[in-house]
Parts: sequence; structure tokens; C-alpha cells
Amino acid sequence: MAHVITLREQPRGHMGTHPDFDVLLNGQKVETAYFNMRGYRVGLPLPTGGRLDPGEISLAALKREVSRINREAKAAPEAKITRQA
Repeated sequence: MAHVITLREQPRGHMGTHPDFDVLLNGQKVETAYFNMRGYRVGLPLPTGGRLDPGEISLAALKREVSRINREAKAAPEAKITRQA
């Protein structure tokens, strides 16, 4: 089974300067990434069934984490995904 995480920007309301993002797993929404004063907060789904909480991170770092998880899931579908420091 494929494990593809994508981020989709939510429509902005009249308030806030940082957009929220839907976290899609294989095209279905599973989480919402929201900005919390110092960075985005979200639990990213892992192929093993767990969630990765990267803490408060920038949007660029969030995109890098998503890319890394997707790349590792594609390379080794049954491998354990770990966060790199």
C-alpha cells in the first residue's frame, strides 16, 4: 500500500498571517497543521501506523520532514521511520 503525505493550504479567513495546512495521506485528510506562535504544529502519519510530532517547526522544515518520510516509505515500505536530528 502506498504511503504518500501531501500538504494542502486551507483557504484563509480574514485573520491570521500564517495559513493552516491539511495533511493528506493518500489523498484523505488526516491532520491539520496550524501555526502556534513559533512554528507549525502537527502529527505526521508514519507508515508504521504511528505519528511523528516534530515540535514547532517552520514551514520549510515541515515540508522537508514530509519529503523525508515519503522518500523513506517509498524506498523501504516496511522499514521503521525515525526522525533525523
